[in-house]
Amino acid sequence: MAKIKLIINEVELELTSDSYSESYSSVDSRKTSEAGTTLRSVVKTDIRALSISYKCIESDQIKLHEYSKLSSLTAQIYDEASQSMIPWRCFMDSFKSDLIVEDNTHRYYSVSFKLNDLEV
Repeated sequence: MAKIKLIINEVELELTSDSYSESYSSVDSRKTSEAGTTLRSVVKTDIRALSISYKCIESDQIKLHEYSKLSSLTAQIYDEASQSMIPWRCFMDSFKSDLIVEDNTHRYYSVSFKLNDLEV
């Protein structure tokens, strides 16, 4: 199973390929001219969005919950084109946390969230 490095506000998450998905979209504008021709202008392409499911202990769950309240985050993600870690401005959306199990030392949570591009 491939490991994926994701760093959010200097906190590294240990992810595996089955707990992470990445998608890209484009923003464009479409208008119709007086002659009835569709005019399309592409505003931005390759808008990144990450969906993440993550199992963690209570201290990580608390940090992630706090991140969900922030208006922006700085993530470091691996960029295949440059083959290096690059900074990415984003925000957290759709944060969900479920308690899985509790023992004498920790509470274990399953958290999921989306990171969306802030530079749209």
